[in-house]
Amino acid sequence: MSREAIIAALNHHLRAELSAVEIYAAHARAIAEPAIAQGVQAILLVEERHARDLAARIRALGGEPVEPGGPETVAGRAAAAATQRATTVGMLRLELAEEQQAIKDYAAHLADLMLDEETHDLLEQNLADELQHARWLKAQIAALGK
Repeated sequence: MSREAIIAALNHHLRAELSAVEIYAAHARAIAEPAIAQGVQAILLVEERHARDLAARIRALGGEPVEPGGPETVAGRAAAAATQRATTVGMLRLELAEEQQAIKDYAAHLADLMLDEETHDLLEQNLADELQHARWLKAQIAALGK
């Protein structure tokens, strides 16, 4: 991948992370079960780190990261607002769908990155985090019996 293509891919991931931050923040406030709300809050912190790390890597490559408050943030807020009145399982299912898409996107870009080890390592760590989040979300949905 060219440097420009890498920056574009990183901005794609950054947009998704910014949207996820909005969703997780709203759901952490809306979920009534304290243990699940705490778990969602913990995922939120990881997603915020992902966004910071992606923005820093984009800058290191000479690019301009997308900023919070743009269309992705608005879309995340809209999705969160539309679902925060849903059941806990409904919120967790939306989060799981977001994680599954992130897993697919990170895996696809990892397959194309061969020469930029620093970016590869960053995306690999983010992918591992997203896999862990998806497993936790699936377990919570199962525990709630849905």
